[in-house]
Amino acid sequence: MASPTHLRILPLAEFKPAAASRAWVSIPNPNGLPLIATATSDKTVRVYSLRNFALHSTLEGGHLRSVRSVAWKPTVKNTGTLCLATGSFDATMGIWRRREDRFADVEEKAIHTENKDDDDPPEVEIMSDGAAKPAPRIQNDDSDNDDDWEFALVLEGHDSEVKNVAYSPSGQWLASCSRDKSIWIWEEIGDEGDDEFETIAVLQEHTADVKCVSWRRDDGNGEVLASGSYDDTIRFFKGDDEGEWSCIALLEGHEGTVWSLDWEPEVSQKMFHSEPEKSESTSTEKDYSPGIPRLISSSADCTIRVWTKVPPPPQPNKPSYFNPGIPSTMRPPPSNETWECTATLPKAHDLPIYSTSWSKKSGRVASTGGDGKIVIYEETTKGRTRVGGEIEREWVIVGILAGGHGPYEINHVTWCTRFDSAKAEDGEEEMIVTTGDDGVVRAWAIEALKQEPTVPFTEGGSAS
Repeated sequence: MASPTHLRILPLAEFKPAAASRAWVSIPNPNGLPLIATATSDKTVRVYSLRNFALHSTLEGGHLRSVRSVAWKPTVKNTGTLCLATGSFDATMGIWRRREDRFADVEEKAIHTENKDDDDPPEVEIMSDGAAKPAPRIQNDDSDNDDDWEFALVLEGHDSEVKNVAYSPSGQWLASCSRDKSIWIWEEIGDEGDDEFETIAVLQEHTADVKCVSWRRDDGNGEVLASGSYDDTIRFFKGDDEGEWSCIALLEGHEGTVWSLDWEPEVSQKMFHSEPEKSESTSTEKDYSPGIPRLISSSADCTIRVWTKVPPPPQPNKPSYFNPGIPSTMRPPPSNETWECTATLPKAHDLPIYSTSWSKKSGRVASTGGDGKIVIYEETTKGRTRVGGEIEREWVIVGILAGGHGPYEINHVTWCTRFDSAKAEDGEEEMIVTTGDDGVVRAWAIEALKQEPTVPFTEGGSAS
C-alpha cells in the first residue's frame, strides 16, 4: 500500500490591498502569466501579481451589482492582449480587454514551456555583447491605471443573477449559468478584437439555480460542459455536428446543492495508468494517451464525490465514432454517457463545501467551505483484490487547516503555480489560494512533514 505524504498548510502571503467586502473567487491566469483575478461584491475585479502579491490592476465600472465570477480566456497564440469575462448579480456578463505589449514575450515563453514536446524552442533575442536579452518583466501596477482595462462588451440574456462563467479549454466557447435555471453558451464570431458574440445555445434542463459550470477538454469528439445545480444534480451538455446542444448525461447522488465541479488533470490519470506489457523498444512516454477524465463534485451535503464514465458496450458491425479514419458521415451520432460515483472522499467538513480544486501538478485535491477549513486529499493505492486484478485506490486526508480566514466562510480554493521569490528557497512549485467572505485573498504554502504524525488522521479528517 502506498503511504500518503502528510502535509502542513502554512500562511505564505495576503494579497494587498484586500477588498472592503466579500470576495467570491480567485482565478489564476491559465496562460502561464503571474496574475490572478478576484471577483468581489464591491462590483469590481481585482487582478493581483503572483510575484509579490500586490494589486496589478482593477476592472471597475462595468457592473451594477456584485461580480460573482470571472474567467480568463485561454490563449492559443501570442497576442499581447489580456481578456477576462465577468458574471454579475446584475444578470449581465462583461468582456474586458487590456493591451499589454510587455506580456507578449512572457506569454510566448509560457506557452512554449507548457508544451514540452515542442521541438522548436522559443526564439531568443541576442544583444550586441552576445548575451540573451532578458524577457520583459511584469511590472507592479500601483499607479492610476484602472482605466487600462477596456469594458469591451456587455452580454445580456439571463433573467437573474449570473453565478458562474467559464471559457472552454480551446477558447471557442464561453458558458454562463444563472439563478434563472439556465445555461447559455456563447461564441466569439468576429475577428480578434471585434467583440462580436453569438448565442449558440440556451440550456434549460435544470429545475433550480445553476451554481457552476466546468468544461471537459476535447477528446477528439468535442468539448463537453458539466453543470451543477441547486436541484442536487450534475448534467453534461455537448454540441453535435449541426451545432445543436443537448444533455448527454445526468449524474444523481448528492443530497444537497452541487456547489463546484473540477475535472481530473492528466497528471492524475498518468499516476494510476497501467499500460499493457510491451517491449522496451516500443514502451515510451509518448505511448500514453489519456482517456476520459474523472469528475469531482462538492455539495451542501458535505461530501465530495468522484465520478467515472462507465465504458459503453461494444457495438459489433458498426463503425466506431471514435475512429478518426472513418468519415464523419459514416459514424453514428454521439450517444449519451453513463457515469457512476466511484468514490466519496473522507468526511472532513461540517458545513457546505463551496469549492474543490484538483491540482495539475500533484494530483491532490483541495476543498473549502462554510466551516472555514482548508483540506487536502491524496489518492493512494491499496493493492489488488486478486492476482492480476485491478489495483484498488483510496482517498486519504493528508492536511487540514481550520479557521483559514478566521470566523469567515471561505468561498473558493484553487491550486496555483508559484512565481514569488520564496519559491526558490523551499523548492515548492505550487501553492493554495483561498478567497473569503472577509474580502481577503490568502496564499498558503504546502510543506511535507518529515515523518508521519504520531496521531493519525481518522476518516472524519480530525485527529483521534
